[in-house]
Amino acid sequence: MKVLHLQSDKGFTTIELVTVMGIFMFVLMISASAFENVIKLSSTTTKSVQSQTEGVVGLEMLRKDLNSAGFALPWSFQSNPPSASFYLEADLGVNNPITGINGTDYNDAPANTGVATPAPAVPRAVLVGSVPSSQAPIYGSAGTSNSNPGSDYLVVKSVSVGYAGAVGKWGYVNYSGNQTGNVSYIPKWNSLAASADFADGDVLVTHTSTFSGLDQAQHVLAMSDAQHFSYKLKTTSSSSADFSTVDALGHYVPASDSFKPTGSLTDPLGNKIDNEKLVVYGVQSFSPSGTISNTDYIRMPFNRADYFVKRPSSPPGAEDPMPLPARCNPGTGKLYKAVVNNWLNSANGGKQTLYPLLDCVGDLQVVFELRDANDPTKTVPTETLATLAASDIRSRLKAIHLYLLVHEGGIDKKFSYPYSDPSKVIVLSDEDWSSLGRTFDVATMLAFFGPDWMHYRWKVVTVVGQPYNLMY
Repeated sequence: MKVLHLQSDKGFTTIELVTVMGIFMFVLMISASAFENVIKLSSTTTKSVQSQTEGVVGLEMLRKDLNSAGFALPWSFQSNPPSASFYLEADLGVNNPITGINGTDYNDAPANTGVATPAPAVPRAVLVGSVPSSQAPIYGSAGTSNSNPGSDYLVVKSVSVGYAGAVGKWGYVNYSGNQTGNVSYIPKWNSLAASADFADGDVLVTHTSTFSGLDQAQHVLAMSDAQHFSYKLKTTSSSSADFSTVDALGHYVPASDSFKPTGSLTDPLGNKIDNEKLVVYGVQSFSPSGTISNTDYIRMPFNRADYFVKRPSSPPGAEDPMPLPARCNPGTGKLYKAVVNNWLNSANGGKQTLYPLLDCVGDLQVVFELRDANDPTKTVPTETLATLAASDIRSRLKAIHLYLLVHEGGIDKKFSYPYSDPSKVIVLSDEDWSSLGRTFDVATMLAFFGPDWMHYRWKVVTVVGQPYNLMY
């Protein structure tokens, strides 16, 4: 019987092996390239999502502050004018907080310079300025500039833009009297949120009301004298006029009758107002110590926050210990909220504490919507409020539009920013307000952000605030 061998003893030839290995290497190279592209895309997407997430939080904080502009600002002073040694604002100086800007220039009260200064004026809810156009851009300035020319500097004044424990708290002082005098006090809300009530160490300001018409109440800053427009809460009894006292039920009693209703308020027609009440606002919080010090006085009866774009120092400094992410274009910086330190006669009083809101920001532009002075049914846009008094801003300001030039992710050499008109690469404004804000052409993009500017995914972020507290 003949035996058949099913298994061949013949192997692969050298040519076959080389061919197979070549095909295998070709497939492997394609797979590696595709995998590398996936990794790059994933990294770009992750950075983009990360920046968007961080941006949402910062921009919502900004929107909230814009909406609160003017909240609890006094319309006039009970003692006119307050002392220029006690009622102060920012104390900064040239090129502070950014090159080309002196934050003190936006004061309505003088800085604590120790020299003769003008009397404090009624605070304006919003102010704006710009970095001088003659200043060099951040890119290529070798650290001599930390903000781009033409970038706006926005100032918002409001009790609620601060971060102290008392900020956001408010209440009433209802009239209460007996045969021995005025015993008015601050009632508690008694809500489920105990933090809504005032606490020891909170510093309060008081607004009284006068009437300019049948239904138009004006907010007047109550003052016990020209130097004292606030007082500090304390549970235990104290003889100091700078502290509140307490009644038998543990209620806070204002430090002076100047901070209490008189019980004799009348409307413009001479009718007695039975439900007279004053409004109190929390501005700052200090230690509830029994001994008051110079730092336990606030320097202004509201809080102030300034918003600007600044490239932080490298290496990071005390102002901002976090460096700008490496993915950011070298001509960009951070959007900051700078809160003025609201305490008196301290080394850091009147200086700023910086809070970063958004990374990789190249420019900030601000446009205001005002009620038309000739037609109250219309609004007009403007880039400045310099000619308006505090009362005009209160009655006419309807909206604040902020435009931010930012980029998502980092540089991508395979990406080119799309544009059709070299004279209008990016527009920071509304479509109907083309003459306002700023329009970037190719030359400006090159000067501000370098030759690789086109390899970034630029976008314009718009934040709109409606300061609905101006008239209340």
